[in-house]
Amino acid sequence: MTDCARTERLIFHIDADAFFAAVEQASNPHLRNRPVVVCGIPLEHGVVTAASYEARKFGVKAGIPFFQARALLPHGVFLPVNIPKYLSYSLRLLAIYLQYTPLVEAYSVDEVFLDLTGAPEPPEVLGGKIKRQIFRETGLTVTAGAGPNKLVAKIATETVKPNGLCVIRAGELPGRLAPLPVSVCPGIGPKTAEVLQAAGITTLGQLAAVPLVKLRAVFGLWGEKLHYAALGINDEPVLPLDRRPPEKSIGHETTFPTPLTSARRLEGVIWVLSSKAAFRLREKKLLATGVRVKIRSKINEKKIETKTFQRQLPVTATSETQLAPAARELFFTHWTGLPVKGLGVTATGLIPEETARRQL
Repeated sequence: MTDCARTERLIFHIDADAFFAAVEQASNPHLRNRPVVVCGIPLEHGVVTAASYEARKFGVKAGIPFFQARALLPHGVFLPVNIPKYLSYSLRLLAIYLQYTPLVEAYSVDEVFLDLTGAPEPPEVLGGKIKRQIFRETGLTVTAGAGPNKLVAKIATETVKPNGLCVIRAGELPGRLAPLPVSVCPGIGPKTAEVLQAAGITTLGQLAAVPLVKLRAVFGLWGEKLHYAALGINDEPVLPLDRRPPEKSIGHETTFPTPLTSARRLEGVIWVLSSKAAFRLREKKLLATGVRVKIRSKINEKKIETKTFQRQLPVTATSETQLAPAARELFFTHWTGLPVKGLGVTATGLIPEETARRQL
C-alpha cells in the first residue's frame, strides 16, 4: 500500500432509517413490522414527520397532513412526536460513534459524519461493524456511505437506503457519480433539479460536462458549487461540536408542492417546524430569546413573495410548547390568506444554557 493510499481521507455519513418511526418500533415490540406514522402535535391538525417503511408502501410520507395519511392508511398506528425519546436514542447513537473516532459531526438528530481517516480496517468492514453494533445495542438500522469527503459520503448513502452500505473511493470518481441522478446531490432540491432537467441535465455526469462559465451565468456562485459537486470535489472538514462556531439561530423550513390555504394544516406545519427547532435547541443546550417566521406566498402563477416576521419571547425558550404558540401568533397576525408555498420557523437570539444559569 502506498503512502498516498494510507493518507486518503475516509469520511462516513450515517443516516438512521425512518428515525422517529423506527425509535417507536424499537422501544415497543408490539409495533415492530407494523405501519407506524409519527405526526406533529396537535395530532389531528398535525403533519407527518416520519413514516416507517411499512407505512410508506401505502403512500404515507413526511410532509403530508394527518387526515391524508389516515385516509391512505386507516389501519396504521398514528403516534404524536416524542422528542425526549428521540433525543435519548440520538445520544445512544452518538455514544457508539464516539467509540470509533472523536471526529463526529452531528449533521442532524439522525445523521452524522465521521472522520475515520487512517482506520486500519477497509471501509466495507468498518461500516458493517458499526451497523451491526447499532442494531445490536439500539434495535435501529442505519444506512452508511463512505467516501473521500463529506459530499461523496452523503451521496453514497442516498444510493442505498434503507439499511445499506456503499463505499465510493477517490479513484472511482467521477465514474461512480456520472450515472447518478442530480437529485442525489446535497443541495440540489426539486426547484434546481427542475431547472437542470429543463436544460436536458438529469445526471451528475451531464452536470459535470457543463462549462463552469455557463453554470455561473445561470446560478451565480451556486453554479460553481454545482460544478464541483458533480465532480465529487469537496474539502469541508468534519467539525465536532466543540470546534463549531456558536450558532446565532436554529430553524427549519419546508416547501409545499401544492400551496396551502388551510389554516388547520398550516398550524400543524408550524408545530412540526417548531418541534424540530426545539429538538435541536435541547440537543445543543441552547435557549432562544426570539422567534422568526418566514412566509412564502403565491401571488400569481409566476410570482412568489417571501416575507419574514420576528418577535422577542417573554422568557427564554427551549420547548416547542413555547416556540410554537409564538410562531403561530406571528404567522396568523401577518398571513394575508394567500396560498402559502413555503413556511419556516427559526429560534433566534440563542444563548447557552450555562450562560443563562450564571446570570440567574
